[in-house]
Amino acid sequence: MSTRYEQDRADVARFLPTNTVYHRIGDQDVWTFTKDTELQVVFTISLYFCADEDIPGYCAQLVSPTIEKAWQNIHVGHIFPDGVICLGGASMRTRRTLREAFAKSCLWAEGMAVMIRSREVGQPSEFPFSANNEEGEAYAGDAVLKPTGGRRG
Repeated sequence: MSTRYEQDRADVARFLPTNTVYHRIGDQDVWTFTKDTELQVVFTISLYFCADEDIPGYCAQLVSPTIEKAWQNIHVGHIFPDGVICLGGASMRTRRTLREAFAKSCLWAEGMAVMIRSREVGQPSEFPFSANNEEGEAYAGDAVLKPTGGRRG
């Protein structure tokens, strides 16, 4: 039977970017990678197993960039004040596997990139992948666009 480190190392080699770096911090195995989003906002994120969470699992911690204080909220920017990315699910802070935490953190980075770039051009946007958004709504700046129910033609 392989150790968690051996399994993580195999998953990192197979599924995470080649820029992933391993660190041993205290008794934690930490895997840090850089994610360059579609909007060219670069994120550095660390993944690690946390047995101390309500539901033990893998956390994704934002290393950089620093995001606006107002966005450091699980309902706004989908990130906890301590920098742990909200991954959804029963725990919200953890995922069962390293691969799941990696995939969810990459999706989060793409959504946060939309918020960052939208703010830069003066048209703030909600987090685009949020279950908190009302069904059928799209956000354009501060305006909420609701579907009309009409046919497209």
